[in-house]
Amino acid sequence: MGNPDYAKILLGLDGSTYAQAAKEYACEIAQRQDATITGVAIIDLPGIQSTGGPVPLGGAHYEVQREETLLAETQDKAKVILNEFAQTCESRNIKAILHADTGSPFSEIVEESKFHDFTVIGKKSFFGYTDHETFGTLEKILKNGLAPVLAVPDSVRKIEKVLVAYDNSVPAAKAVHMFLLLGIWNNCDITLLTVNDNTDAADMLLSNLEQFFQGYSIQPNLVKASGIPDEIIKSYISENNIDLLVMGAYGRMSVREFFLGSVTQHLIQDTEIPLFLYH
Repeated sequence: MGNPDYAKILLGLDGSTYAQAAKEYACEIAQRQDATITGVAIIDLPGIQSTGGPVPLGGAHYEVQREETLLAETQDKAKVILNEFAQTCESRNIKAILHADTGSPFSEIVEESKFHDFTVIGKKSFFGYTDHETFGTLEKILKNGLAPVLAVPDSVRKIEKVLVAYDNSVPAAKAVHMFLLLGIWNNCDITLLTVNDNTDAADMLLSNLEQFFQGYSIQPNLVKASGIPDEIIKSYISENNIDLLVMGAYGRMSVREFFLGSVTQHLIQDTEIPLFLYH
């Protein structure tokens, strides 16, 4: 096999069903392109330290013991998760690197993303290795990481139909560039969607974007719409059985988004398909 268009995939592992799905996506991509996966398990030390609450007078010793016990338990769980990942990669003849660290999950993953082509992680993460979600990890990775992110739900589906939602923002342009350069899904049925109340502007934008995709030997479908972007995108995904959404993360913010939350947040929460995101 020739040189890959990408060499290293960063995979967030926490033992959850979301991470299991992320592992399947990463393995399928790595097998196809002979890429290496770095499986990373983070010991959420700040999370452990924040669970104790106020320490009563004379309770410092017991608080230290509690933290040490939790730390040891999470370290053991992380080892099990990494061992299972290693066995999966060995059975599928996938090159794997195991990485465990202690600290803030998003900080450690952002740091590792500097040396990887893209990151695969669940839409929800549980780096405390409990039933309690590690809130904010994905959002912080999207806003601070250097690599594009494939954020996945807790189930796996074959990716055949791709929707590219484009608003002409810099994050959207970056997402399109990385999507095309990686070339993982360039052979899929690809639709370009722009939501714009100005018909002429929408036509010009789609024409320019179409020509860009044609340069990669892709003839996309073109769709323009007007209305509220996240609602239009969700409806199109549902009505057309879309398997993957490509978009920029945290692009232009409207007044509605300022008060109700961003399009990115809504689509992460309200869709059951993977999202390829870049900021």
